[in-house]
Amino acid sequence: MAKQDREKWNARYLKHSGDHSPSQIVLKYHLLAPKGHALDIACGNGRNGIFLSQQGFQVDAVDISDVALNRLAGKERRINVICRDIDDWQIPQHKYRLILNIRFLDRRLFPMIKQGLQPGGVLIFESFIDEKKDYCLKPNELLHEFGSFHILYYEEKENPPSDTFDQSVSMVAVKR
Repeated sequence: MAKQDREKWNARYLKHSGDHSPSQIVLKYHLLAPKGHALDIACGNGRNGIFLSQQGFQVDAVDISDVALNRLAGKERRINVICRDIDDWQIPQHKYRLILNIRFLDRRLFPMIKQGLQPGGVLIFESFIDEKKDYCLKPNELLHEFGSFHILYYEEKENPPSDTFDQSVSMVAVKR
């Protein structure tokens, strides 16, 4: 499965390098996290990790695509590139002050995200909602999953008709 996933994502990044601007939610809320170690889960081309490193964070950027990560490697001295299949990767405990999970979903990571954040650490999460698809969140799922955190921002919204998914969800939360 990892080989197929890597080939799929490598082909995607060979065809299109992806958006290079940081996500709006990261731009708006990164300042809530104390400087230190940050984790960018399924970082792709590293757009958010590059931005965070420029803001003084030491970033672990994890993705399965070696094509995307080879482009990222060496761009910023504060970025540690980790080419791994997230399906079998473990988030280190109590290491991060900021964790990003942007446009990716692996529910297996939820407990590790909780353990990976230091108290006072910030989680910025953005994904899609579709009750019929297992690879999408259900309405209010993040609220229930991270209910022990202090939720600073939460929004479920309709996407433009041109988007692949009808709805998306954004959340910013602080580990107590």
